[in-house]
Amino acid sequence: MLDINYIRQYPDVVRENLRKRQIPEYLNYLDSVLKNDELWRGLKTKVDQARARRNKVSMEINEAKKAGKDASKLIKEAADIPKIIAEAEKQLAELQDKIKTCLFKIPNMIHESVPYGKDDTENKVVKTVGKKPTFKFAPISHVDLMEKNNWADLERAAKISGNRWYFLKGDLVKLEMAIANYAIDFMSEKGYTPIVPPFMISRKAYEGVVSLEDFENVMYKIEGEDLYAIATSEHPLTAMHMNEVLDKLPIKLAGYSTNFRKEAGAHGKDQKGIFRVHQFNKVEQIVICKNTTLKPGALYRTLSEKLSRAPTAQATKQSAQTYDTRKARNDLTCTH
Repeated sequence: MLDINYIRQYPDVVRENLRKRQIPEYLNYLDSVLKNDELWRGLKTKVDQARARRNKVSMEINEAKKAGKDASKLIKEAADIPKIIAEAEKQLAELQDKIKTCLFKIPNMIHESVPYGKDDTENKVVKTVGKKPTFKFAPISHVDLMEKNNWADLERAAKISGNRWYFLKGDLVKLEMAIANYAIDFMSEKGYTPIVPPFMISRKAYEGVVSLEDFENVMYKIEGEDLYAIATSEHPLTAMHMNEVLDKLPIKLAGYSTNFRKEAGAHGKDQKGIFRVHQFNKVEQIVICKNTTLKPGALYRTLSEKLSRAPTAQATKQSAQTYDTRKARNDLTCTH
């Protein structure tokens, strides 16, 4: 969530950055924040003035009584001030809720290096890693590979769970575990602490890390419980420090979790194979650091450098000792 102080100081910078996303609602959220924040600050000033007047009028009442003067007007004013403050504080709380709701919906700032385009047809290739392989045989799809080697069973998974679920079997299970283990080892060597989070978290925890209004349609809610199945380990690993003041930063974590998503709207897309599934495992890189809104380059460069030193696919295969890639080199070749 962007700091309200940053938005107050640089509203035009935030507006221009949001405009690049080409989602009008984000600009509406910003306008709402700025409008309600101005009202909040004006009302807060009045409340502070009322509190100061409350202290001063008490002194004036005492002075009037000592001087034998009529203090009835001052006494009435003193009696009205708490009501004025209480009503204003109620309005302050309502404005604060409106501001907070919109702040949760405004995304982070896009890095300056991200190119602007009207749609995905104007995407730019930033970097190509490794060489695109050529084969002396006709490569086949991952679906055909799974069927050929009995590495998965989608039909039986659909029988007991519905579409977009799957059983992984045999060497494909070992391969997935080997790749995840390699990723954890790689991140550990870079100073990241491996961690397996809870696979369910509360609504309050989720509200602090995503806009539930935008994300709730892809999440699984546990019926009768204040719990949601996590869609990525990023969510619980960020929320784990909720309501804490952190003095030792950065915190670097490598989260490993099973994740769950409804994939609403995926009907008719990638029907065949393991695409847009409801359950999957992955390793996530998490960095909790000081606010770098004004100077985002340092963290960006750090993450980019780590990415540039990431291993090639060949190095990954050679390091995954739990799976004999040489034995099934041709079987593992598939199209994307």
